[in-house]
Formats: sequence, structure tokens, C-alpha cells
Amino acid sequence: MTRRRKLLQRLALGLLAFAAAEAGLRVLAHLTLRERSVVADPDLGWRYLPNVKKVGRFWGRDEAGWTNDRGWRDAETPLERDATRRRLLLLGDSFTFGVLADYGERFSEVIEELEPDLDAVNLAMNAIGTDQELRILEAFGLDYSPDVVVLTAFLGNDLHDIRYARKNSHSKPWYDLEDGELVLHPPVVSWDERLRGTSYLAELVMRPFDRGAHLSQHAPPWAEADTVPLFAALVERMEQVARDAGAHFLVVLAHDPSRLGRTPGHDEGRAIEALREAGVSLLDTLGPFSEATARGEQLFAVDGHWGPAGHRLVAELLTDELRRRGWIHPN
Repeated sequence: MTRRRKLLQRLALGLLAFAAAEAGLRVLAHLTLRERSVVADPDLGWRYLPNVKKVGRFWGRDEAGWTNDRGWRDAETPLERDATRRRLLLLGDSFTFGVLADYGERFSEVIEELEPDLDAVNLAMNAIGTDQELRILEAFGLDYSPDVVVLTAFLGNDLHDIRYARKNSHSKPWYDLEDGELVLHPPVVSWDERLRGTSYLAELVMRPFDRGAHLSQHAPPWAEADTVPLFAALVERMEQVARDAGAHFLVVLAHDPSRLGRTPGHDEGRAIEALREAGVSLLDTLGPFSEATARGEQLFAVDGHWGPAGHRLVAELLTDELRRRGWIHPN
């Protein structure tokens, strides 16, 4: 056997071994409900794959989570409107996505129980920032022709998430402020993201190296800078986009359980005040959550996200606020 033939034979065996390992990992992931759920996206940096069923601490408490035909953790809601129903579009990160909450427990489902003539469309994603939430609204949310757009803001990490150009091994969009105007920098997908998004085996091999500078990187202008003006500008842009589409806009303020009964931190307080000065409509959950917690109600899961009672309280507060404003029952 010639040297060249031996080399080709070894290469063929290596490819067969790789294919067998890849196939085995995919079958195992499918059987254990741990299939890949995230793919690189040119608008959002990453997004969820459609029709995924998955277990894990981010996807639910007692039941497997799933995505619909469009890749959102939500019911199959058609883009076309039912003229007899009002439509609410919900944007946010892990609180709205419902980490450690099963489908049916999240406030997006509870509010439909409280208001049967309301469609609540949940386009939240875990671990994203306000910059990505703006991109979701512009790239996907307006397709649903909402009457009301609701952003849940958790300032405990929102002011940090918008610093990043790369987060948790994924590239993401980020914005700069030039003369007070937002300038979008689209995500730049790296070779390792493409490789890991293609191969389960590559993901398994590369995951132990998920540490250091390549895991998360700040966008240069925001590495050490104050992001409160950027956050306020992003939310104001979201409000303008919603209003231009004929929708009302409301920000729901979520809080860490350790902050209940206390005033917000310095930067959080500045961010809230900036939104108030800009005339953005706010629903602050701090008071009601503090009062309910003082009565002994268990509103939070073990990791600090809302538990079922917390989601129900948010749904009740949000429903009352929308009714008070006449946004779901217009005169």
C-alpha cells in the first residue's frame, strides 16, 4: 500500500469517526431534550431556533420549554390581526422569557387569562440587552401590528449588557451615541461561532475553553463609560418606533429581590429619572413587590427571577395599568 493511499485511508476513517460522533451527539441531544437552541443571527447576534423542545434551568422549572414556528417561546400567533382582539407585544430578557417558569405561568400567559380579548405576544430572549430588544422590535415585532408595546427593564443588568459587542461567546449588535444620535454596529459573527453553530462535536470540544477575553468583550466606547445616556436613548428610540407604528409604549421596571423596600442604586435611579424626564410611560413594580413580600408572599424563584406568584402579580399590575390608561379598552 502506497503512502498516499494510507494517508487517504486514514483521512477517510477520521471523517467516518467524526461523522459517527457527530451523529451520536445529535441523537443523544434529541433524546435528552438538550438539542441546540441558539443560532447566529445578523440582526440580533443570536436567536432561538424554531420548533425546539428543551429542558434546562433556563427553559422551565418542571416542564420542558419549547419554541414556536418562528423561534419564540410563545404560542403560535399569526401575524394577521383579529379585528375583535387587542394585541400586546412583550419585549424583555430573562424575566419576560420566564427563566425557571413553566409555560402558562409567565405573565404573558396570565394576562390573557385576565383579559380574554387580549393577545399577548412574547418575543423575549434570555440574556439579551436593551440594544437587542430594540432590534427585535424593529426587525420582528412590528410585523405583529401591536396596539401596545411593553418593555420589561431590569436595570440590575441592563446598564451592563449594552456595553458588550460580544457576550457569552456570541457576537451581538451594539450602539454608539454620536451627537446624541444612536449609531448601530451590527454583530460580527466569528469563525468559532459559525463552527460551533454547525457541529455538536465542535461545541463539545470548545466549551471547556469558554473563559477569558474571547467569551465576552466590551464595545470600545463603553468599556468604562457611563451607559445611562445610552440606555435612555435606546428606550426612547423604542418608544418612537412603537408610536410611529401607531402603538402605545410602556416600560415595566423589574427589581432584584435584595432591593425590595430600598431605593434604587445610583445609576439605576439616574436611568429611571432619565426615562421620566423623557416622558416615557413607566410601571414600577418596586412598591407592590415590596408590600407583597412583606406580607410573606413568595414572589421569586431561587435564582431571583419571578416565580409563578411574581408573574401573576406583574400580570395584575400590568392589566390594571393598561385599563387605567385606556389602552386595551379604549373609550
